[in-house]
Amino acid sequence: MKINRRKSSCAKVLEATPCRLIWAATLLTGFCLVPAAFAQLDTFYLRDGSSFTGNIVAETADAYRTLVQTPTAPMMTNVPVRAVRYVVYGSPQKARANLDLERVARALHANDNASIMFLPTEAFGKAVQDAVQSARSRIWILAYYISGGSHETIQAIYDTVRQKARAGLDALVISEFGKGTPMPIRNATLNYANTLDEDGVTVRFIQEYRTLHKKVILVDHDKTFLGSANLTGMGVSYSDEFNVLIQSEPFARSVEADIRGIQQKSKPINELGY
Repeated sequence: MKINRRKSSCAKVLEATPCRLIWAATLLTGFCLVPAAFAQLDTFYLRDGSSFTGNIVAETADAYRTLVQTPTAPMMTNVPVRAVRYVVYGSPQKARANLDLERVARALHANDNASIMFLPTEAFGKAVQDAVQSARSRIWILAYYISGGSHETIQAIYDTVRQKARAGLDALVISEFGKGTPMPIRNATLNYANTLDEDGVTVRFIQEYRTLHKKVILVDHDKTFLGSANLTGMGVSYSDEFNVLIQSEPFARSVEADIRGIQQKSKPINELGY
């Protein structure tokens, strides 16, 4: 597995709800982890923005029992779970054992070798930008909220999507336009949707009683982004987000089926009710 908080490796997600949802989604694919190069020490990324390394020797629901190197000698300490954003384990073997992935894979009859890259806020925007730039057949986007704005990364992503659509690539965006969404967000989304539509991007909206809150990007037949971030300037820069890139054709096929089902319930711009 590849994890990216600037170029990190194998992580255990802790408390944040979006992160737990990401783990649930990725585990259900039935994957085999593909490790990158790992350091031996475990790395803690804390909620206050700091980080440090140590050797986790035991875990409880409340704390990580961790051996930390000090200037004089190693010291055993308890790192509170509530203080931690996520942990990068020092080896793939340790991650497998602590996350119990082998048992989960057996229980789910896993047979899909997938590459999983974890993408916090800025890394997510860069990875999406790279993926749409290299797209050859399709770019499908499910988004609660879309906007062009002036953010460099977002503008580059949408400019590329529009360019690919003009060249004939299958570009689809499905967003939310229901009563559960504030009017300013609906208006901003609709305004930008018209811009995309003019360049050949297929734009549709959900207006059911359920709010479309999924954030999914499907590129070609093997790349799926999902997580907490909207495809907006806030989602790739200022917000505290966590996403994954799953590279797997079987998983992409299941995502494709889900998007097609949502597309059947969606409406084009000219059929929206206000």
